[in-house]
Amino acid sequence: MTTAQPVMTEPAEADQELINRILAGESELFSILIRRYSDPLYRHALGMTGSPDVAEDILQSSFIKAFNHLAEVRGRFDAWLFRIVANGCKDWLKNIRRTHLSYDEDDQPSSYATPEEDLDRTELRTDLDQALAHLAPSLREAFVMKHVEGRSYEEMAELLHTTVGALKMRVHRAREALQALLEEKYA
Repeated sequence: MTTAQPVMTEPAEADQELINRILAGESELFSILIRRYSDPLYRHALGMTGSPDVAEDILQSSFIKAFNHLAEVRGRFDAWLFRIVANGCKDWLKNIRRTHLSYDEDDQPSSYATPEEDLDRTELRTDLDQALAHLAPSLREAFVMKHVEGRSYEEMAELLHTTVGALKMRVHRAREALQALLEEKYA
């Protein structure tokens, strides 16, 4: 008699199995999905907003929304959840632009050794954040996904439901706009 080997399921299949169990009443299993996707989604929200507090708030509200609408998932859960977070970021960007153009500075510890280098890093980060804040949300999103999160164009296209060519153009336009904005300051 042979023993059955465990079947290795794809992440999408594993997610769907969890979703089915959650919808059947095992709501505590949603914490597995939170742990699985929190880090990459937080990095995306942080890249889009520039604020750790805002990124955390968007992530929290996105997970609540996902839990409340879990029965509506069609296709890959990770792509569906990404859209919720991305839309939360875009909504925040629209609202923040109405009130002001700056946001909290990066509060991450510095890895530079001298105060002068730390000051230069902080100033450059602030300038880059301000330049990013001037970009259209679609350009900012493409730039952050490619250069901050390190995603491939193919992965970006799947998550954003667009073509690789369109995303390459958005990233290119974002780089050009950032270069122009930063050249104004450093020229």
